Amino acid sequence: MLKIDMGNVTFKQSRKAPKKGYIEVKYRIYTKHPLTQKRWEIVSKWYLTSESYSDSGKVKISPQLQGIIRRELQEKLEQFHQRFTLSTLNNKGDITLNRVWNEWEDDRIKKKKVAPKTLAGEQGRFKNHIIKYIPADSLLHNITSDVIQKMIDQFYPLGNHKRIAQSLKSDLNSVYTFAIKRNYIKPEQNPMPYVQIENKGLEERIKELESKNIEDSYLEKDELAEVLSIVNKHNRQYGRIFEFQSLTGMRIGEVLGLKVADINFKDKLVSVKRTRATHGGANKNNYEGNVKNEQSYRTVELSTKALELLQEEIEENNHHIAGNPDYQNNGWIFTSKNHYKSMYNGVPLNYSVLNNFLNSSETGKKTKTGHIKKVGINIDQQISFKKHISTHIFRHTHISFLAEKKVPLEAIQERVGHTKGSKVTQIYLHVTKNMKKNITNLIDSLIDD
Repeated sequence: MLKIDMGNVTFKQSRKAPKKGYIEVKYRIYTKHPLTQKRWEIVSKWYLTSESYSDSGKVKISPQLQGIIRRELQEKLEQFHQRFTLSTLNNKGDITLNRVWNEWEDDRIKKKKVAPKTLAGEQGRFKNHIIKYIPADSLLHNITSDVIQKMIDQFYPLGNHKRIAQSLKSDLNSVYTFAIKRNYIKPEQNPMPYVQIENKGLEERIKELESKNIEDSYLEKDELAEVLSIVNKHNRQYGRIFEFQSLTGMRIGEVLGLKVADINFKDKLVSVKRTRATHGGANKNNYEGNVKNEQSYRTVELSTKALELLQEEIEENNHHIAGNPDYQNNGWIFTSKNHYKSMYNGVPLNYSVLNNFLNSSETGKKTKTGHIKKVGINIDQQISFKKHISTHIFRHTHISFLAEKKVPLEAIQERVGHTKGSKVTQIYLHVTKNMKKNITNLIDSLIDD
């Protein structure tokens, strides 16, 4: 801790003490406030001393007590200045990346600032990516921007994992900001301002644009009907979920996080206030996680069909509540109803189960009854068009439908809980098949006689 000259110690005040012949005294020093440069008083605690005065009427205290008071005021002075300056650091150069990372995560968990799914993603990136390039016991002040830049470059532009590169940069930005707040490093020791996500070369970017088709991110109306028809033949509950997604634009975690109490059937509204927590950092007792961001916490108006889908699912749940003693009724809507795994009855479905259903095929293994065990329907091989079907495509389908109906971008973003969504904007700006025809007709009308 930096030694600061405290100047003169002066008498502040005295008061009578319970003990006869004694008084209690306080002393003070003055300093300049580091931010305002105005005079600032720092006062000691009360001290007991014998009631004794000098010829001039001042209280007399022993040299031993004088030393105690000076040490207290010196410590208070240094603590006061440390609160407002970064002139001292809390370490002697031994703070490691691993320590700061763990403290950063613990701090946000304690303050309930991070969702379980987000936490699991961060932990995965730290374990699987960051410490493979930068040892966990690296001293924080020794990690240079060049070291971090080389790690980022391996994912993008040298690799094709731009989202991972962006996430790693964001993680480390937050960690270093946290370290500065903790006074582990000075602002000028932060390497992150010099780390950039660089672009690929022009030739490679053109190739990517040629191979990337935004239309693959959503379904046209006839394509949606085909997908739902296939799904419903195999699993009516999953069909309801995907159809509900396409009618609301909700994320799959938000749909699976719905409870009956969130639905206002009279006014046709649903309150999006949680997501179905995953196993990574999730509370296994209630499966509740926070929504993705502030914009995700919203109220969505429901169509008549969307309400009917909810009512069908709730009716199924009520049937199990009445006749299935293993069913755990905690108010969730889209729950597991598995005869073979009774311990999961009433537990909200996990979105990984739904994606496995869509994209996996038969395992080839036989069940105890001799049937071939099925994981999923491998839907990409069943549909008549070439698109990859995942749970997220139904959210994007909702966005594209609203864009085709010329709903303003801001209204779409508010409905789906996304204000800065690049994918939302991309889909909105991408002209659908019907709008392309309209544009051509409009252009032709420009030179009509």
